[in-house]
Amino acid sequence: MKKLLLILLCLPMIGFGQKIFDVINHPKSKGLNFSITEPVEFERVDGKRPNILYNWLKNRDNLTTRITISISISELPEEMQVTKEEWIQYLKFEGGVQDLTEGANNVTQEKYIVLESYPGVMFNSTNETQRIDYERKTYNKTVIVFVEGNGFTINMSVSTKSILEINEGIFMSMINSIIFTDQYN
Repeated sequence: MKKLLLILLCLPMIGFGQKIFDVINHPKSKGLNFSITEPVEFERVDGKRPNILYNWLKNRDNLTTRITISISISELPEEMQVTKEEWIQYLKFEGGVQDLTEGANNVTQEKYIVLESYPGVMFNSTNETQRIDYERKTYNKTVIVFVEGNGFTINMSVSTKSILEINEGIFMSMINSIIFTDQYN
Protein backbone atom coordinates (compact mmCIF):
# COMPACT_ATOMS: atom_id res chain seq x y z
CA MET A 1 0.00 0.00 0.00
CA LYS A 2 2.85 2.41 0.84
CA LYS A 3 4.49 1.69 -2.52
CA LEU A 4 1.26 2.43 -4.36
CA LEU A 5 0.86 5.73 -2.50
CA LEU A 6 4.47 6.70 -3.32
CA ILE A 7 3.95 5.88 -6.99
CA LEU A 8 0.75 7.93 -7.11
CA LEU A 9 2.48 10.90 -5.46
CA CYS A 10 5.40 10.76 -7.91
CA LEU A 11 3.27 10.17 -11.02
CA PRO A 12 2.68 13.87 -11.81
CA MET A 13 6.43 14.57 -11.70
CA ILE A 14 7.31 11.54 -13.80
CA GLY A 15 4.31 11.48 -16.10
CA PHE A 16 4.35 15.10 -17.12
CA GLY A 17 8.11 15.65 -17.18
CA GLN A 18 7.88 18.85 -15.18
CA LYS A 19 10.86 20.05 -13.25
CA ILE A 20 11.34 22.62 -10.55
CA PHE A 21 13.63 25.50 -11.43
CA ASP A 22 15.27 27.44 -8.57
CA VAL A 23 16.30 31.07 -8.94
CA ILE A 24 18.83 31.85 -6.21
CA ASN A 25 20.92 35.04 -6.15
CA HIS A 26 20.29 35.81 -9.81
CA PRO A 27 21.82 39.21 -10.73
CA LYS A 28 18.45 40.48 -12.02
CA SER A 29 16.33 39.11 -9.16
CA LYS A 30 16.89 42.08 -6.82
CA GLY A 31 17.64 39.62 -4.01
CA LEU A 32 14.30 37.83 -4.43
CA ASN A 33 14.81 34.06 -4.52
CA PHE A 34 12.06 31.74 -5.75
CA SER A 35 11.33 28.40 -7.35
CA ILE A 36 8.91 27.61 -10.16
CA THR A 37 7.80 24.51 -12.02
CA GLU A 38 8.78 24.79 -15.65
CA PRO A 39 6.20 23.96 -18.31
CA VAL A 40 6.73 20.88 -20.47
CA GLU A 41 7.53 21.54 -24.16
CA PHE A 42 8.74 25.07 -23.46
CA GLU A 43 12.33 26.22 -23.88
CA ARG A 44 13.79 28.44 -21.15
CA VAL A 45 16.01 31.30 -22.36
CA ASP A 46 17.69 34.10 -20.44
CA GLY A 47 15.92 37.45 -20.60
CA LYS A 48 17.65 40.01 -22.79
CA ARG A 49 16.09 43.15 -21.31
CA PRO A 50 17.17 44.68 -17.99
CA ASN A 51 14.49 43.33 -15.62
CA ILE A 52 13.51 40.14 -17.45
CA LEU A 53 15.07 37.10 -15.81
CA TYR A 54 13.76 34.35 -18.07
CA ASN A 55 11.43 33.64 -20.96
CA TRP A 56 9.82 30.28 -21.60
CA LEU A 57 9.07 29.85 -25.31
CA LYS A 58 6.95 27.43 -27.29
CA ASN A 59 6.85 27.55 -31.10
CA ARG A 60 9.77 29.97 -30.95
CA ASP A 61 10.19 30.40 -34.71
CA ASN A 62 6.53 30.95 -35.58
CA LEU A 63 5.21 34.41 -34.65
CA THR A 64 1.59 33.38 -35.23
CA THR A 65 1.68 30.46 -32.76
CA ARG A 66 4.50 31.51 -30.41
CA ILE A 67 3.79 31.44 -26.70
CA THR A 68 6.06 33.48 -24.45
CA ILE A 69 5.96 33.34 -20.67
CA SER A 70 8.25 35.88 -19.00
CA ILE A 71 9.31 36.63 -15.45
CA SER A 72 10.58 40.06 -14.53
CA ILE A 73 11.38 41.70 -11.22
CA SER A 74 11.48 45.45 -10.72
CA GLU A 75 12.47 47.34 -7.62
CA LEU A 76 9.55 49.52 -6.61
CA PRO A 77 10.05 53.29 -6.37
CA GLU A 78 10.34 54.70 -2.86
CA GLU A 79 6.72 55.90 -2.74
CA MET A 80 5.56 52.34 -3.43
CA GLN A 81 7.77 50.77 -0.73
CA VAL A 82 4.91 50.08 1.66
CA THR A 83 4.05 47.19 3.96
CA LYS A 84 2.21 44.07 2.85
CA GLU A 85 -0.81 45.20 4.87
CA GLU A 86 -0.85 48.58 3.09
CA TRP A 87 -0.72 46.81 -0.30
CA ILE A 88 -3.63 44.59 0.71
CA GLN A 89 -5.68 47.60 1.85
CA TYR A 90 -4.93 49.55 -1.34
CA LEU A 91 -5.56 46.68 -3.76
CA LYS A 92 -8.65 45.22 -2.08
CA PHE A 93 -10.44 48.29 -0.81
CA GLU A 94 -9.07 51.48 -2.36
CA GLY A 95 -9.18 50.89 -6.12
CA GLY A 96 -5.56 49.80 -6.46
CA VAL A 97 -6.35 47.07 -8.99
CA GLN A 98 -7.90 49.61 -11.36
CA ASP A 99 -5.08 52.10 -10.74
CA LEU A 100 -2.42 49.51 -11.60
CA THR A 101 -4.15 48.26 -14.75
CA GLU A 102 -5.07 51.71 -16.03
CA GLY A 103 -2.12 51.96 -18.44
CA ALA A 104 -2.70 48.58 -20.12
CA ASN A 105 -4.81 48.24 -23.28
CA ASN A 106 -8.24 46.58 -23.31
CA VAL A 107 -7.97 45.24 -19.76
CA THR A 108 -10.39 42.48 -18.78
CA GLN A 109 -10.75 40.08 -15.87
CA GLU A 110 -8.73 42.33 -13.54
CA LYS A 111 -8.77 41.21 -9.93
CA TYR A 112 -6.97 41.17 -6.61
CA ILE A 113 -5.00 37.98 -5.91
CA VAL A 114 -2.71 36.51 -3.27
CA LEU A 115 0.34 34.43 -4.17
CA GLU A 116 2.41 32.85 -1.42
CA SER A 117 0.77 35.27 1.06
CA TYR A 118 1.82 38.30 -1.02
CA PRO A 119 -0.82 40.63 -2.52
CA GLY A 120 -1.07 41.32 -6.22
CA VAL A 121 -3.21 41.71 -9.32
CA MET A 122 -4.08 39.54 -12.29
CA PHE A 123 -5.54 40.75 -15.58
CA ASN A 124 -5.83 40.13 -19.30
CA SER A 125 -4.93 42.76 -21.91
CA THR A 126 -4.05 43.22 -25.57
CA ASN A 127 -1.17 45.04 -27.15
CA GLU A 128 -0.02 46.09 -30.63
CA THR A 129 3.69 45.56 -31.23
CA GLN A 130 5.87 46.23 -34.23
CA ARG A 131 9.20 44.68 -35.14
CA ILE A 132 10.83 46.20 -38.20
CA ASP A 133 7.94 45.96 -40.72
CA TYR A 134 5.88 43.29 -38.97
CA GLU A 135 2.94 44.33 -36.80
CA ARG A 136 1.53 41.88 -34.30
CA LYS A 137 -1.37 41.98 -31.90
CA THR A 138 -0.70 40.15 -28.67
CA TYR A 139 -3.07 38.82 -26.05
CA ASN A 140 -1.63 38.81 -22.55
CA LYS A 141 -2.35 37.40 -19.12
CA THR A 142 -0.35 39.14 -16.41
CA VAL A 143 0.20 38.60 -12.71
CA ILE A 144 2.00 41.22 -10.60
CA VAL A 145 2.79 40.42 -6.97
CA PHE A 146 4.33 42.84 -4.48
CA VAL A 147 7.11 41.08 -2.58
CA GLU A 148 9.48 42.83 -0.18
CA GLY A 149 9.82 46.10 -2.10
CA ASN A 150 9.73 44.47 -5.54
CA GLY A 151 7.18 43.97 -8.26
CA PHE A 152 7.34 40.33 -9.35
CA THR A 153 5.68 39.98 -12.77
CA ILE A 154 4.88 36.86 -14.75
CA ASN A 155 3.28 37.39 -18.14
CA MET A 156 2.04 35.13 -20.92
CA SER A 157 1.91 36.66 -24.39
CA VAL A 158 0.32 34.99 -27.45
CA SER A 159 -1.02 36.00 -30.86
CA THR A 160 -4.70 34.98 -30.55
CA LYS A 161 -7.33 34.99 -27.86
CA SER A 162 -7.96 31.27 -28.39
CA ILE A 163 -4.27 30.43 -27.82
CA LEU A 164 -4.43 32.47 -24.59
CA GLU A 165 -7.49 30.53 -23.42
CA ILE A 166 -6.04 27.13 -24.41
CA ASN A 167 -2.78 27.79 -22.52
CA GLU A 168 -4.24 29.49 -19.46
CA GLY A 169 -4.04 26.22 -17.51
CA ILE A 170 -0.29 25.94 -18.14
CA PHE A 171 0.19 29.54 -17.06
CA MET A 172 -1.88 29.14 -13.91
CA SER A 173 -0.02 25.95 -13.07
CA MET A 174 3.28 27.85 -13.26
CA ILE A 175 1.92 30.63 -11.07
CA ASN A 176 0.58 28.22 -8.48
CA SER A 177 3.96 26.47 -8.35
CA ILE A 178 5.89 29.63 -7.38
CA ILE A 179 7.49 29.57 -3.95
CA PHE A 180 9.28 32.63 -2.56
CA THR A 181 11.82 30.55 -0.69
CA ASP A 182 13.32 33.18 1.65
CA GLN A 183 10.09 33.49 3.64
CA TYR A 184 10.62 29.94 4.88
CA ASN A 185 14.17 30.43 6.17
